[in-house]
Amino acid sequence: MSEEARIAALPLWHGRPVIEPVAAGRTNRNFIVQDQGQRYFARVGAEIPAHGISRAAERRCAMLAADAGIAPRIVHADGGIMITAYVEGETLSIANGQTPDRLSRVAALLQRLHAIPAQHDLPRFCPVAASHRYLAQLSDAELPIARARIEACLARLPSLPVQCLIHGDLIPENFIQSGERLLLVDWEYAGNGAVATDLAMVISNFELDAAAAQSLLRLYGPVDRTAVEAMRVAAIVREALWCLAQARIGGIVGDLKDYTDLCLQRLQRVLP
Repeated sequence: MSEEARIAALPLWHGRPVIEPVAAGRTNRNFIVQDQGQRYFARVGAEIPAHGISRAAERRCAMLAADAGIAPRIVHADGGIMITAYVEGETLSIANGQTPDRLSRVAALLQRLHAIPAQHDLPRFCPVAASHRYLAQLSDAELPIARARIEACLARLPSLPVQCLIHGDLIPENFIQSGERLLLVDWEYAGNGAVATDLAMVISNFELDAAAAQSLLRLYGPVDRTAVEAMRVAAIVREALWCLAQARIGGIVGDLKDYTDLCLQRLQRVLP
């Protein structure tokens, strides 16, 4: 059964749904569903052990975030299919995500996210641990940078204690500005972790300069800035290795080549 057929067969719809594929999505397939004037967003994905992706954990994190008002309302989540309310809005980007107003909204959203306590039934997310896991999967031939350089960098990075729920994949495209609300989507990597990890991911993935990074941290509030800088490096290493692992899992499709090139450039800049 095709993914569209699986979505159409769900006992949610009041009529025959119109299902349109969305190009975005590197580890799942996405669709917009229209059902008698209502629009929904559908994600279809499988377990991906190589990335540590558990669809049950994704569902749990997305529900916690929706309850906190920082993620779209969930309509259905089972069997690898998640249906949420469709959010009209603007997806953030590196270009539009660095304004003072946007940084203020991002900081406020992360405060609300990090107010959610760690959960006993969720995995831990740590970019250092994830990087070690990817390195173990990748052969030397698949690494465009010497393994020893990456390992030496990771050896200097700490393993931070768990503090709360974190998102773990804070690329600009996962933020949607909808009117006065800023929402987060794509909870595949979310779990228990350290606040410094999420803040560092915003700094690295939004390519914030030193002044903008300091502004984000001031807006967020008290945080260990040494830990944030360490996790900034860890986030860059993890994102580059993620790209290489994803090429092995699903091939180089869509924008993965361009994104990999960007992430490897960032990695070269932080490696000693």
